[in-house]
Amino acid sequence: MATLVLLQKDLREFDNPALYNASRRQKPIIIVHVMEKRLGSASKWWLCESLRLFRQQLNESAITLLHLSDSADIQTMFEYLNDRIEIETIYSNGLDFELPDDMANIHESFMANLIFEPQDMTKEFKIFTPFWKFIRANCSPVKPLSNPEWNRKNHHVDIEFDEYNELPMMTGDTNWWNKMTPYWKIGEKAAQQRFKLFVKTKLSDYDYKRDFFCEDGTSKLSPHLRFGEISVRQMYDQLNIKKSNERYCAELGWREFAYHVYRNHPDLTKIPLNPKYRNFWPEFNDDHLKAWKTGNTGYPVIDAAMRNLWATGWMHNRLRMLVASFLVKNLLIPWQHGEEWFYDCLVDADPAVNPFSWQWVAGCGTDSVPYFRIFNPMLQGEKFDPQGIYVREWLPELVDFPTKRNIHQDMFKQPNLRPNNYPAPIIDFKSSRERTLSTFKAIVASKVINLKKPRLA
Repeated sequence: MATLVLLQKDLREFDNPALYNASRRQKPIIIVHVMEKRLGSASKWWLCESLRLFRQQLNESAITLLHLSDSADIQTMFEYLNDRIEIETIYSNGLDFELPDDMANIHESFMANLIFEPQDMTKEFKIFTPFWKFIRANCSPVKPLSNPEWNRKNHHVDIEFDEYNELPMMTGDTNWWNKMTPYWKIGEKAAQQRFKLFVKTKLSDYDYKRDFFCEDGTSKLSPHLRFGEISVRQMYDQLNIKKSNERYCAELGWREFAYHVYRNHPDLTKIPLNPKYRNFWPEFNDDHLKAWKTGNTGYPVIDAAMRNLWATGWMHNRLRMLVASFLVKNLLIPWQHGEEWFYDCLVDADPAVNPFSWQWVAGCGTDSVPYFRIFNPMLQGEKFDPQGIYVREWLPELVDFPTKRNIHQDMFKQPNLRPNNYPAPIIDFKSSRERTLSTFKAIVASKVINLKKPRLA
């Protein structure tokens, strides 16, 4: 008789309900990682590294970790394991697929990636502030669990599994993710170290510095949270004791809200929550989309952010808002294109947070940015990268731009200052803003939309 644990993320030992409960049974344990249905290239690279480290970590306690590349084969895998060691109980921390009846009958699922139990929410919220007030006033945060207490004698499975033993690996051109490697330390131990360092050195200034993308003022814990290398419940439990930490706790709450919306609208990735936007979008310029993806729009902050994304798999939150606003509200390109690109390029690409955030910026989601709020990349750069440190780091064409000049504004006022090897602006910001205001105003005022559906391919 053995216990089977199915994991898709939550690649950690501390505060892992499925592992914790499995360890208490004192029966042989088999852990199987099941690949998620939707996984971008950058996040898959992170997952491959995280799984490799997680297996090493579990090997220290003689715990078996296997891998299933396609959840459609879950029944075949179960029969394979059951033939070799009878499976008595199955634990998981939530799955993005349904189990066959014979597995579901012995399955128990736990919540491991949110602060509050979803079933404690008695109604649906569409605005963050009342959601966060309600949940903090009426729901108790789940306390983190301790590490599982492994027992080699009882938990070790002394069977060689020829099938499902190979962990996933990245294939094809390795240049892209090899470039990302120096920027990250992956795994549970690295996540705990990063969290401790953030609390010690950055948390006190977080409320002020979090918007300055020229400084390293954020935690960069998002990819660790994405794959459950660190528990959000642990973070909240440790930080919620001080009122001065409220700003960071609210950011964790925003993530909580994204999952609340996603649970109620699982088609969030493709369909705008605001029905007025569902049949809207004019034809767009493919060259503009390519310029945006590659960081060649002629707008320094936008280009630096997009090249930063490609090089590291990560982007500062304010820059995510900026480049998203530019794509949707200046280039008038459907937000789904941006969501897809981010999902493929971000190491923290989250199935709930990513589409939720894109709909928020596009103005078609819940609690969204008003259509008339259009981020000005020149002003944003001037405010949050006043010396041009960030822009010069990611745009070699502008490294020699005179330091006495305003790198965000002056080349638009005096085109002769623009280096020859840096592209001219693909659009005029002022005229594109006016076009967007006119277009979106008509959408908001309309009752029936008869415009073309967005071209997504």
